[in-house]
Amino acid sequence: MPAFRHLLVLIAAAGAAAVFAAPSSAAVDQCADPPGARPVMPHCLATQHFEVWYTSDAADTSQYLTFTQASDFAAVLENVYAAERGYGFPAPLDDGDGKTDVYLMTPGVSGAIGLAVPDNAAGPTSSGYIIIDPSEVGDSFEVHVAAHEFFHLIQFASWVPQLDTDTWLLEGSAEWMGAKVNGYQDTDLETPVLNDMSLDCSDSVSQKCDPDPYIEDGYSRWPFFEYLAQRFGVTFVNSVFVQGGAGGVSATQALQAALAARGTTLGDAFDDWTTVQMTGYGITTLDASKPTPYLPPLETGAKSMDLGTVHVNVDHLASRYLEFARGNGDSSTACFAATLSLKVTFPAGTLSKPTFYWDGGGSTAVPLSVSGGTATASIPWDTCTWEKGEGFLSLPNASTTVDTADFAVDASLVVDVTHPVAAGTAPVPIPIWGQVVPVTSAAVPPTLLVYGPELLRLSATDKQIRLVVESNAEGTLQASLGTVALGSSALRPGSNDVRFTLPPGVLTALRRSAAAGNVLTLTPVSSDGVTTGTAVTRKVSIAAAPKAQAKPKAKTKAKAKAKAKAKAKTKPKSSGK
Repeated sequence: MPAFRHLLVLIAAAGAAAVFAAPSSAAVDQCADPPGARPVMPHCLATQHFEVWYTSDAADTSQYLTFTQASDFAAVLENVYAAERGYGFPAPLDDGDGKTDVYLMTPGVSGAIGLAVPDNAAGPTSSGYIIIDPSEVGDSFEVHVAAHEFFHLIQFASWVPQLDTDTWLLEGSAEWMGAKVNGYQDTDLETPVLNDMSLDCSDSVSQKCDPDPYIEDGYSRWPFFEYLAQRFGVTFVNSVFVQGGAGGVSATQALQAALAARGTTLGDAFDDWTTVQMTGYGITTLDASKPTPYLPPLETGAKSMDLGTVHVNVDHLASRYLEFARGNGDSSTACFAATLSLKVTFPAGTLSKPTFYWDGGGSTAVPLSVSGGTATASIPWDTCTWEKGEGFLSLPNASTTVDTADFAVDASLVVDVTHPVAAGTAPVPIPIWGQVVPVTSAAVPPTLLVYGPELLRLSATDKQIRLVVESNAEGTLQASLGTVALGSSALRPGSNDVRFTLPPGVLTALRRSAAAGNVLTLTPVSSDGVTTGTAVTRKVSIAAAPKAQAKPKAKTKAKAKAKAKAKAKTKPKSSGK
């Protein structure tokens, strides 16, 4: 966390007087004499909405600025003015010349880099001016500082709180505006600290809230105002200032009145906000931080069991969170589906609406079902040990008066051993010895091994080629005989019985052609059909067709009869006595 840089609003007249001096007797540079008791500086440049005061005395090393530096910061102020007025907020009250005075000088308050001072600290509303330390000019934080302090003057136009305990509203909302105008990109923006402490806790005199002034004075509450802006609109907070300016209320009461005008309550808004703290705002600066659990993570284990009761103390307008981790830390065992049952018992008057959220991705918040002072839920769970992801249970106390509220959380796990499951994220990597070899993400073609002789003997009458091919992966086998494509066959890892039909007459034609054409080529192709692998070939011998044998001519009955008759005529006759 970077060193704290104080952006103050001074609403106490005594505190403000310490940094004032009487104005000069005549106009300086481009500006008119400032009204009332204001700081005195030798130079001033005027823009459309600001008068920027500075010194160019090089001997004053802590405050020295050139005209160019002052002019550049004046341009920053004009951009801030355009942004905040563009959101719909009113202009600061006129101090007499229609412009806001900004003094680039050492604030004179320990640790402060900026001050916003009302001209009439005792009034319900007031004009005012800004003091910003010259060290912020040109700094990466300058837009945030300018936006923060200028927003205080917008606040003064509606309300100047009289109580130091109300400054949490002013500082928290001004810090939100500083972050918003600068696109939530401030590298010096401190991580919001929100757990445990009441939303409206602020007492910089006694430091009863926290010794860190960023937390103590209310700056750390700025995400609450981001939530209000996302739900009710950017200018909603101005309606809170207007309620405060009506008189007779605290900052908390002004917030309650503004929410009531929108048809809701502070209790409901606070409960919803504590859920957003888990689910996220859609802003990287905020969503990078998870809720800080009140206790170490509670492992739910791998067997059906009662996890016992946990007691959590929660003050008014505060929330604490319990974290639940799946499994028992042993990722080597099988895991099963389970149900995590939760029961939260809390005191009357806390207006609590607990919610459970698993942040492992693709999850939604699960509000517990509230009945009286009890809230319950059954959460789909498992016994896997997850590499990433935690379950959070919010325990909000949305009351404005109930402190030291005891929240009792009972949890139990029921495991379904008939339903094996797997964790939704990758397991913890196992260390590998040796050099890491990069591989392409493209599909790899199979490697082939063809069983059988190197020379395939085919007869001219064969109608099919049949082979046994060993493949190391899935893919496709393309075959060609000479220049004739025989088609393709699917491959699976292991042995494959592949068959290719031969077109009629192809073997006779190939036998008559050059011997170089009688080659069977088998080409493996990757499963996505993109990459071809190393082809395997086999020579093919095609035997000649057998010669047809001459058939004897058949003797007809007529020819046989004629031959017999001719033979009888030549036979000599026998003699008798």
